[in-house]
Amino acid sequence: MKKIMLTLFIATATLGNAQILNMIKDKVKDKTMSFAGDKVVNAITTEAITTNFKDCNTVDIKQPEFASGKNFVSLCRESFNKDTGYVLTPGYYQIQLKSFCLKAGTYAPSKGDGYLFAPLKGPKEEIINALVKNWYNHQDIPQEQVQSLVWAVIAKSSFKNLNTESKLVAARLLSKDQLLKLSKMGLDFIPADIMSKAKSNLPQPVQIALDAENKIRNFFSSSSSSYAELERLAMISGVNPEKSAIQYGTWGLHPDGYWVAYEPHGYREMTVKIFVPENLTSVSFIPSDQVAVPANTSSQRLMLSDMLNCN
Repeated sequence: MKKIMLTLFIATATLGNAQILNMIKDKVKDKTMSFAGDKVVNAITTEAITTNFKDCNTVDIKQPEFASGKNFVSLCRESFNKDTGYVLTPGYYQIQLKSFCLKAGTYAPSKGDGYLFAPLKGPKEEIINALVKNWYNHQDIPQEQVQSLVWAVIAKSSFKNLNTESKLVAARLLSKDQLLKLSKMGLDFIPADIMSKAKSNLPQPVQIALDAENKIRNFFSSSSSSYAELERLAMISGVNPEKSAIQYGTWGLHPDGYWVAYEPHGYREMTVKIFVPENLTSVSFIPSDQVAVPANTSSQRLMLSDMLNCN
């Protein structure tokens, strides 16, 4: 009888331990899945470039008509050095440049949008900076191909999903170390349920931007290579209905002491006006060190390139 009772006790204990072990495994699995889910959500919602209007000096500004009637010197035929840019003495200058969109899911610039200077910031700052700056040394690459790659990085697209053309452009514009970093980063297309979780409780403009980024990731995962299609996915059609807090062509004080006004013509072209005051001996103006940031969060942030767009 004692042997029977002992056998039953051991069997019950073993069964109980197995159930407890299974419960522990289930809890660990749930926590692991939750942790993995949180990591994906964090990856989705982390901006590649964080530069925004809060990075702008909104105190030291002048109205667009500040320099009306002044004679502006065109920089289109002036000498440019990648390291020192344009060396400018006191006076008024203007230049036409090519530019890049740094924010998907936003409206293209319009005459109602005012822009101010801000520096490039964010986890993908090094990659974006290299793509835009090094384009000057590879002027045979069409602007659309560079913009496609910029949007791919902004959308945190997986490098393996990029088409051959984009990979070749990346190989020409990035260092081996930067290319390695880029190849290790990125997301695939995210299913609707996970996107819904990631977007919950976020402001509407942020949700729109996240959706646009996911559509861009899906674009690069597909066989499509149409730039027009990519552009449609990356931008909101129409004119931004939100009224800008500052006017188009507003002048802002640059940290180096000169004044600058941005006048975008779409997202790919921009006229930049510069005023160097008499209290400065000279300044170094490097276009690709500048991001023109709109007061409207739903309008495009634009990075200047060193590439001229002069007639």
